[in-house]
Amino acid sequence: MPNGGNLTASSPRSPSSIARDADVASALFWLALAFATILATMRSFDRELEDDALEGLVALPGGRDALFGGKVLSLTIVLLLVAAIGGLLSLVLLDLPVALPIHLIVVVLLGVLALPPIVVVDVVLALRLRARAALVPILALPVLVPQLVAATRGTSAALSGDAVGALSWAGLLFAFAVVYTVIGLTIVPAAIE
Repeated sequence: MPNGGNLTASSPRSPSSIARDADVASALFWLALAFATILATMRSFDRELEDDALEGLVALPGGRDALFGGKVLSLTIVLLLVAAIGGLLSLVLLDLPVALPIHLIVVVLLGVLALPPIVVVDVVLALRLRARAALVPILALPVLVPQLVAATRGTSAALSGDAVGALSWAGLLFAFAVVYTVIGLTIVPAAIE
């Protein structure tokens, strides 16, 4: 030991006790949802490209706006199901106490609403590129960082009992959902040709 320093040995925390921390559990939950959103969005567009169905969808009444709205709506429904099942499993398996269940539901709902619009935009921007499987996560994840931080902090606040924190982060998630939807309605019709 240099300089005769004294180190106190602290017992290392087990992985299960680390995962039970509200911040860590929230971060893992939202990262999983972000990747699920990216994968589901890419798969839905891949199927339409393989079948040459994208041009037919754009030709339907409502056109490009309806395509964006339909993608966002269907992904939101799938993500709500994934979030409900994954969230319940996380709470039960990690034995996480929920101090504010209503606040937690509000944060998760608003976080799920904000995920699909921006991911759909990123997939549409990379739609005709050969390397879109690699480009979409590279495009989407940096844009999603502020939203993932807000969702993680809001979820953690709801789990630990901070009502004001949970609601303030929920308000930020609502703003992300509105802004990302407006951006999507502006960009997607021009990007799909």
